[in-house]
Amino acid sequence: MKLLIIFGPPAVGKATVGSLIEEASDFKLFHNHMMTDGIMHIFGKESESESRMSRLVRSAVIEEAARSGMNLIFTYVWNFANPGGKRNIDHYKGLYEKYGGTVEFVELYAPLEKRVKRADSEQRWKMKYHSANGQEVRLLENGRSFESPVPFYYPEQYHRIDATKPAKQTAAEIIKILGVNY
Repeated sequence: MKLLIIFGPPAVGKATVGSLIEEASDFKLFHNHMMTDGIMHIFGKESESESRMSRLVRSAVIEEAARSGMNLIFTYVWNFANPGGKRNIDHYKGLYEKYGGTVEFVELYAPLEKRVKRADSEQRWKMKYHSANGQEVRLLENGRSFESPVPFYYPEQYHRIDATKPAKQTAAEIIKILGVNY
């Protein structure tokens, strides 16, 4: 049983690639907006309540998936300028390991201009209600750091992939890393 954490900046293709992996494997996709959109609708975006509820729901879903022996994909915009991000990821990693699972980390990267263009795509808006548009993706670069430190915290479980190529190619590369034969 594996937890695949796909992380990277907004609009890099995490959910799109995750959905392709889900289609081609026995992994289930838990992209961040599946629950944050509903929570943001109720509590507002970036409120203290939204943050607390998002952590609670993520933890509950990830722990139940681990307890059930599922292969799970979790997508995450990891702001490395905020130490809370690592605490969250360490917690989710610990949940899978507690039940005997392993964790793989895949960082997707693409230039800002490519991500700005993707942010305004129709597909993104169908999948995510409270998603950043191109202008917001550009603004999110201020005061945040979306690129992981070198060396990464878990180097033996880490893969960095250029997401400028078609999403199907990126997904195939990750499936190969996971050792999934479908």
